[in-house]
Amino acid sequence: MRGAASQRFGAPISLILALVFPAMIGAALALAYYGFKHAEDVSRPIEQLFRQESQDFADDLAKAVEARIDKESVSLFDKIADVKDDPVSADPCDIDPGPGIESFVVLTAAKKVECTWPKVREPQVSSSKHKAPPEPPVARNPWAGKIKNLGWAQVGVGNFAYHHELLDGGGSVLLAYSTRHTEAGQAFHVVASLRLDFMGKHWSEEELARLRKNRRVAIVDENNTLVAGSALGGPEARPGGRFFYEGPFGKALYRWRIQMIPQNAEAFRAQWERTKGTRRLLILLSTVIIAVGLGIVWLAVVAERRASRMKSDFIANVSHELKTPLSLIRMFGELVATGRHKDDRTAREYGGIITRESERLSHLIDNVLDFARLERGKASYNFSEGDLAEVVERALDVCRYRLDKEKMKLETSFDPELPGLRMDDNGMTLVTLNLVDNAIKHAAEGGKVLVTLRRAPGFVVLGVRDFGPGVPRDEHNRIFERFYRSQRTRARNVRGSGIGLSLVRHIVEAHGGRVVVTSPVESGRQGPPGSLFEVFLPAPVAAGAKSGAAQAEAAIES
Repeated sequence: MRGAASQRFGAPISLILALVFPAMIGAALALAYYGFKHAEDVSRPIEQLFRQESQDFADDLAKAVEARIDKESVSLFDKIADVKDDPVSADPCDIDPGPGIESFVVLTAAKKVECTWPKVREPQVSSSKHKAPPEPPVARNPWAGKIKNLGWAQVGVGNFAYHHELLDGGGSVLLAYSTRHTEAGQAFHVVASLRLDFMGKHWSEEELARLRKNRRVAIVDENNTLVAGSALGGPEARPGGRFFYEGPFGKALYRWRIQMIPQNAEAFRAQWERTKGTRRLLILLSTVIIAVGLGIVWLAVVAERRASRMKSDFIANVSHELKTPLSLIRMFGELVATGRHKDDRTAREYGGIITRESERLSHLIDNVLDFARLERGKASYNFSEGDLAEVVERALDVCRYRLDKEKMKLETSFDPELPGLRMDDNGMTLVTLNLVDNAIKHAAEGGKVLVTLRRAPGFVVLGVRDFGPGVPRDEHNRIFERFYRSQRTRARNVRGSGIGLSLVRHIVEAHGGRVVVTSPVESGRQGPPGSLFEVFLPAPVAAGAKSGAAQAEAAIES
């Protein structure tokens, strides 16, 4: 009933754990995911702010350069218009256009070339018999063929526009064009080519010096050739870099691009990577800690449930162990009390049985009480000089009736003249009773139990051997754990509390000794079957004997 109740109670707990732990693990994983995502999201506003500021900076720079281009172009158009309105001046191309103008053409209303600047020389024909050396070829405007492609229809009279065009031979040209009227109402057109190299080296550099902040700026043309600013280098100075900005350079020079990164982009990137790495490490560490904590909680719950189950089994087994001697005491007590015995010898025999079972019952109760004191850390012993052989003999007297009942033989072999030991008599009695009780439970039916006392260098050794199936080697240490019962014991349904051997080890260690178990068949050694439990208790060292660790090794290996 107790086991069934425990199972009914354990089922809801298992169900709760099966639901709660996956939920907690899922929450930990979700925390890690959103932590990583938040770490990335934190950087995006900073990047957006940098790009927005970079775009504003690029717009200001482009507007400043375009203002100079506008001024240079309007100045040229006004000079040509003044010449056209002056009746004295004959050629509108006899003017100084300014440093930013590379060449220009004045066209009639029908878009026929009226004049060009610089002047185009006509080839001269020599009348001399001797041929003069040929003059250099006349320079023609390489952009002359682009005039027809200009958007004249979109430009009103008095206005101007720009056309940034790639040339067939490579490079590009920036054309400023405008339609004007003379005072007499005669229309004419002007197309001017601006000096791109001059704009890059002078105007753009001057504006960069005036507007440059904590950035490195580069202005590149359509061939990605540096026009102004400084070349950008490093892993951040490429498209896709976290703090790399690239955009068109205004409305006039729309084939140029402006690029920029922070002055300390590498240091900033390294700092950001460290910060991001630290955040990820903290998130990962927190997740690991949560996972480890959940694992520890799970193991603790499993251990607690196992301990609870073992305690339930312990209570059931102890109750059964107590019931047997109580039943015998009650039965033989009733026989004596009712006079249902043949003679005084039978009465004395019944009294002896009652006495031995009472001692056995006391032994079981002492086991429980000692284990309770051990669990509370309040176990205490009264040490005094004593004879271990006498203590063992008294303990064996308690076991004789049970051995007879189980039809088992008890054999003893004590070395003579064993030295006296400093020990607790009750404790060593409990050790002997537990070892013999364990041997009775695991010995073969109708077999025997062998109890020995021998002298070893530095030790007195108490040995208890059964001739049963033995203990598997992987359980040699576990059988001394509290409540643990070996697989073979459970398979054979052998009753027991699971605390006897645990008490044996604790008492022996309190005496400064140790207990070991060997199963010759399991260990591969030659010898009788079964298990041999040996208790090594420190004893006075005889003259000439080995000392220290050598004694212990020799005694245990013997």
